[in-house]
Amino acid sequence: MLAASNSRLAALGRIASRQSASLSASSSSQLRATIGTAAVASDASSDGRRADAGLGAAAIAALAAAMATAGGIASFGGRNSGGGEKAGCMAITAVVGKGNFDARKYLLDGLDKIKSRGYDGAGFATMEPARGDMEIVKKSSVDDKLDPIRMVRESSRSSLGHSIGIAHTRWATQGSITDRNAHPHLDATGKVAVVHNGSVFNKQDLRKELKALGYTFEGQTDTEVIAKLIGHYYKEGAVDIRDATSRAMKRCVGASGVVVMCSDKPDELVVFCNGSPLYIGVGENGSFVASNPAAFKDQSRNYIKLDDREVATITVDGRNLDLTRQVSADVKDDVGPASPAPYPHWFIKEVMEQPQAIGRALGFGGRLFLDTAMLGGLQDKYEKLKNIENLLVVGCGSSFNAASYGTKLLRHTGVFTNVAAIDADSTEESDFRVHNDPSRSGLVVVSQSGETKELVDVVRLAQQRDVPVISIINTVGSTIANLTKCGVYTFAGPEHSASSTKSFTTQVVCLALMALWFRQTKAKEHGWGTSNEQTSLAEALQRLPITFGMLMRTQSSCKVAAKKLVGKEHCFVLGKGFGEPIAMEGALKLKEVGYLHAEGYSGGALKHGPFALIEDDNNGKQGATPIIMLVLDDNHAHHMRTACEEVKARGAELIIITDKKRLAEGLDDNPIIIPSNGPLTALGAMVPLQMIAYELAMLKDNNPDAPRHLRKIYADK
Repeated sequence: MLAASNSRLAALGRIASRQSASLSASSSSQLRATIGTAAVASDASSDGRRADAGLGAAAIAALAAAMATAGGIASFGGRNSGGGEKAGCMAITAVVGKGNFDARKYLLDGLDKIKSRGYDGAGFATMEPARGDMEIVKKSSVDDKLDPIRMVRESSRSSLGHSIGIAHTRWATQGSITDRNAHPHLDATGKVAVVHNGSVFNKQDLRKELKALGYTFEGQTDTEVIAKLIGHYYKEGAVDIRDATSRAMKRCVGASGVVVMCSDKPDELVVFCNGSPLYIGVGENGSFVASNPAAFKDQSRNYIKLDDREVATITVDGRNLDLTRQVSADVKDDVGPASPAPYPHWFIKEVMEQPQAIGRALGFGGRLFLDTAMLGGLQDKYEKLKNIENLLVVGCGSSFNAASYGTKLLRHTGVFTNVAAIDADSTEESDFRVHNDPSRSGLVVVSQSGETKELVDVVRLAQQRDVPVISIINTVGSTIANLTKCGVYTFAGPEHSASSTKSFTTQVVCLALMALWFRQTKAKEHGWGTSNEQTSLAEALQRLPITFGMLMRTQSSCKVAAKKLVGKEHCFVLGKGFGEPIAMEGALKLKEVGYLHAEGYSGGALKHGPFALIEDDNNGKQGATPIIMLVLDDNHAHHMRTACEEVKARGAELIIITDKKRLAEGLDDNPIIIPSNGPLTALGAMVPLQMIAYELAMLKDNNPDAPRHLRKIYADK
């Protein structure tokens, strides 16, 4: 029987492993072997029978062996670039090239490499050092099917001798989506061109001041204010364009990354950074600037990261730079496929890649042996972390939903006096004044990019109060990783779609590993034995890769469910316990990708107001209100089934996701069945929710990779 179970699991492992083309042949084969021996399919198979739990120890031993042959995963703070990228939604590239270096080609190719967070405008300015005549092209589009970078390419050509230039992709935060509001922006004389990431909070005061001096404005952006302000200081007696930039940026309140080009100095650029990262690379063909060093990886393998409030002059040979500050970019030559083929979109490709991403997050076994989590990034700070009793977990967007799930896992292991999840936008100084002893408080920051300004601010606030900070990050070497020097990398890999999928899943996995690590740390300090909660969570993590491989077979059911949402005005997603943060994240996917107003609620919360919005087929303008219910076989099953009966009695159309078909009897004739997997069962429900959102997008002819108005927060707001 055990052999038969192993054979069945190996076959399922091969199914799971084929979902992604992004892994190398070697790592893919390791993962197939890992999943085939390690994952235990629990009672989520449709027959409801539990596989032999005794496979766990041997499974993890196999995982550890696979990890050993894979060469390991870098501990936190290392430079292994195996997970992630640092592309912001607003990207900057710039160059001072040698000779006839084609600035336009580099600028636009660089933007293409780091654009993947969603944007609605693009533009560049180039000039010939011998003459200083600027050529500017910029385009915007409100249609998410039109690519502004491609529009710029088609509207321009490379000019011989134009070896210096600046470029930008824009996501509209201030000012409408028009060509006029796209970057670069010019000063009043047309001599100074500026590209800018960030937000100037006092832009209205500066605009009024400049208007009083006779300046006029073409658009509504804060970047135009910066350009006019730099031009003003340059005209009014600044020593040079660097001095003018320095004076202007001292007046600007907020986070900014700025690159300035001046026709009077056609052989140099000026850069300024404060809270919005900029990187400089020097290579054989010139000096390069970008908001992500991946933009110039073909030109320079090293970079200098600007410090906050730093101003620098960029020349062709980098002679004004302190080259001793250079660090290795460590960007792989193969940064992944250029297209989502054979899938039609990145979104669904990244959904399908989740079994492999989970394998990487688990270190192919290197991070989990039996019920013991091995996290070098935390172990290095053991003495500082062992006394934490009160923990705050902070994130934004999908990362906040992951933080909420992680908080429940931390409570599940029962090691903290208090643990809570807070959205970074809601975090205040008072959150760090609750306890007199900072050493007994801790902060966990969850971020895909590691550059989100709100989270950077929270980290600095906690560190000012000597509160230990742990980060869960995808991007190696990011700002938050460098600030904390303590945490766990998710190794989700690049995420090209603007809507989070595998980064969310791997964040929860790493939070689960962290929960185990704290449990074993407290057990060591207090002499506790192994708890049932610790064992159940460890076993759930062991099973997770195969569980997610099995979930890919729910796509046909998700297509049927998506058809029920077409033409609907709104939708609710309900879950309880571990299902609640999944309901929140599922509703977010429906909004982001399906353009459907969806709200996630706790299982019993509908009666506190949303009940009034439930309509049946007879009185609803779009028919019965659709409600997606996560009915899991846990201690909330009875409550959730009761909630289903209540909304069905009021005419709602139910879509049930469950790990036990009997829980949907009489409520939904075709429920979506997912595998049971202990405290991570609810996490598995995320896959059908992602697929429903994707299928709805297809039915509506939406672009799931670049949803309108959507961006991922980088180091600007």
